[in-house]
Amino acid sequence: MIVHIDVQERGEKTALMNPGGEEYMIALKGERAGLPFYAFVDIKGKMIVNAMQMKRGETMGNIGHPVSPEEVTNFMKIVKKAAPKISDADAKKLSDWLLNQDIG
Repeated sequence: MIVHIDVQERGEKTALMNPGGEEYMIALKGERAGLPFYAFVDIKGKMIVNAMQMKRGETMGNIGHPVSPEEVTNFMKIVKKAAPKISDADAKKLSDWLLNQDIG
């Protein structure tokens, strides 16, 4: 299930923000991530993995919306960690879609 939590709005859009959203983003280790930021959580809301790129145990930064081949590769690692039962065929469909998306 996908849940969108609105955070970091400005001006007249601040009314769109979810109460507690900023605190939850911090709990998910996204306080310095920028947007878009996403995290995969378990049924209790505990983080499994988030959008921060990992390299040799160091947090490198927020992937955001994956576009480049490196970002897609990192995103797929995140997906496989969050959904270890994803089939190879489904993972390939997602990866191919991301690599071929028309971002204009």
